[in-house]
Amino acid sequence: MSERGIVVDVGGTTTLLAMHRNGALAGPIRRFATPSPRNRQAGVDSLRAELFDRIASAAVDLRGENGDSVDDVGIAFGAAVTHRGEVLDASVLWLTPSVGFDVVAAVRSRLPWARVLVLNDVAAAAWHYRHLTRFALVTVSTGVAFKVFDGRLPVGQRVLADEDGLGGESGHTLVEPNLPGDLPAGLGAAAAAGDRQARAELERRELPWCECGAVADLCSYASGPGAVRLTTAMARRQPAAFAASALSDLVSGVPERIGTAALAEAAGVRDPFTLAALGHSTRPLATRLLQLSADLGLHRTVVVGGFAHAVGTPWFTALGSNVEEQAIAAGWFRNWAPGDWTKLVHQPPDAGLSSLAGMAAYLHQYREQVRTIVKPVGEAKVVHRLRPRAACGAGHFLLRPLFAGVCGTDLQILRGDRSGEPGIPGHECVGEVVETGMGVSGVDEGDHVVLNPNNPLDDEDKLGHNRPGVLADVLRFDAGLLHRGQVIGLDGKASPESVLLEPLAAVVRAQDLTASLRPPRRVLVVGAGTAGLLHVMLARRRGAQSVHLLTRSAASRRRAVTLGVCAPGQAVTPGPGLAAEVLAVTGGEGIDTAIIAVGGRAGPEMTALIRPLLADGAVVHLFGGFTGVSTLTIGRQAVPLGDLRSRAGHLAVTGSAGRPAVLTGSRGGLRTHFTAARELLAAWPGEETRPGTLISHVISLAAVPEVLAELAGAGTVCGEPALKVVVDFSLDDVVVRGCPAEGSR
Repeated sequence: MSERGIVVDVGGTTTLLAMHRNGALAGPIRRFATPSPRNRQAGVDSLRAELFDRIASAAVDLRGENGDSVDDVGIAFGAAVTHRGEVLDASVLWLTPSVGFDVVAAVRSRLPWARVLVLNDVAAAAWHYRHLTRFALVTVSTGVAFKVFDGRLPVGQRVLADEDGLGGESGHTLVEPNLPGDLPAGLGAAAAAGDRQARAELERRELPWCECGAVADLCSYASGPGAVRLTTAMARRQPAAFAASALSDLVSGVPERIGTAALAEAAGVRDPFTLAALGHSTRPLATRLLQLSADLGLHRTVVVGGFAHAVGTPWFTALGSNVEEQAIAAGWFRNWAPGDWTKLVHQPPDAGLSSLAGMAAYLHQYREQVRTIVKPVGEAKVVHRLRPRAACGAGHFLLRPLFAGVCGTDLQILRGDRSGEPGIPGHECVGEVVETGMGVSGVDEGDHVVLNPNNPLDDEDKLGHNRPGVLADVLRFDAGLLHRGQVIGLDGKASPESVLLEPLAAVVRAQDLTASLRPPRRVLVVGAGTAGLLHVMLARRRGAQSVHLLTRSAASRRRAVTLGVCAPGQAVTPGPGLAAEVLAVTGGEGIDTAIIAVGGRAGPEMTALIRPLLADGAVVHLFGGFTGVSTLTIGRQAVPLGDLRSRAGHLAVTGSAGRPAVLTGSRGGLRTHFTAARELLAAWPGEETRPGTLISHVISLAAVPEVLAELAGAGTVCGEPALKVVVDFSLDDVVVRGCPAEGSR
């Protein structure tokens, strides 16, 4: 099946659009003049709106011509722009920085169906020449910029840049080391803003300026506008030489009429004045190319860009002459032969389409990658990575996660409170089977399933704990996961609420266990996180006579009441009067079933706190708040809890006051508990608060690093209290959405 998409190249003079098929341009190329202050009198806001209106119109036409099944839009953008589409400097495009302008939002507001990917146009062009493996690419057009490409690296790192996709803006670095000390501050910015006196003063000092406001940076010499201004100033300083030149004939002797077309024509007839101007303009660029080659060990630089290729061979000859003149046969260049210097500057024949074609190649390669959330070993953070999509062997199946939940266990692993290092975090997941090996049975492509992360044959073997978890676009599993019953089919399509099947299955198992030891009539749940509230919901659904929720947090008590999980009088707090209150509402008998479902390592403390509330023979389930080495002091004996919870066992104990109780515990659920949880959700009465109400936020995969950091540190998302956070894999970019309770029932 072929992959198709729409690619766009927004250049300083021209915008191009085309379809791509499997990374290659396909069909005709549409083009229009990029709306710019250079070609019309209008405000920047108006020009930007016109640009994206025209892009959207052409994209809709292309999509319609290809069956409306195209969703990918890749944009090579001629500005300093992050991979998220945030503009940091668009001076060469709109003659103003336009800092903060959101390219992705501008496209999506017009094309809501689009999955948008943005690259700087120079980075996109580098992808077109990927067959060269390792090289520097420089564009010389309305600006000058560099990118270094290394085909030996992973796809997302082949263009050397920072985490935001930035770097290579050498065009805006100073190349004149001896600027006068008396140069007035802001003179370059004034010249860029059109101040004639500022421009005249800089010309008097023989200092060029750039549209960004810099003085004597690389762009001010080597870019198209810079070269034109430099030649114009040279014509005014050398009137006799200019008057005798072919360039003067082309512009009727008026320096202000010099432009790219005139430069190209004069250079084409080898006009000495024009060639001297090109030599002066390209000299700083030659210096930079030699420095870059020596710094990074590069043998090849590829030069693209409208100005360089419009002037053509004379421009490249001038650059090459400067390279050879400045070359020193030492260090990196010690053993270079004459031919090596010639090869350093490469003039490609297809530069005009390099950004458009490179965007097509990158878009295809990107879609072949898998977005993955990775936790570096020993570090309390997660990061976003691109990895190659896993191949499906005969004994494998591939799962595309649709929704995943963030659990307190994930946060403990992130903080280092647990010793597990899964590499890829996450263990609550529902997804779609997208490929099966020929030796796999039990699932078919298109099935929506929920994963049980717990190996029923080994309680220490868990996805997202000590094995790679679920926070990636595509997961590969072997058939053993099916044989062990860890893949459970859904009755219908997956939804965000389906993510709660994993914690609900664990809750079902725990309450099945307590009920087998003593019928639950008077239930106390300790802890008001997702698991604790699910325990309250299930105990009520199963007909317990009374269900109380105990938590120290007043906000958590209010939330439980607001969500409809329990009535105000059923949400209680620890304190001196708690025992009397509980005994009063239970007719003096006390609690017969207690479930400890707290976070971190607070389980033993909370278990000790509730002992005065228990009836004789009460069952206490140690659900959460315990580690593998936790112990509980009963009388004078320290009872280890790890084995008890791992094997879902139980232990009769007698407290210091001689009162009997039964301790039990479990970790996660088994297949039978998942199927029971699935049936519970399907049959949940419409008039009751549904488990899905506990979802407080839905986020994109790209938002996971930032959200997990905040959750692990403060327990909030965007500063707001969070309960269950669900990752929706269909969301692009950084998306965080709150889920009000009233809209979740």
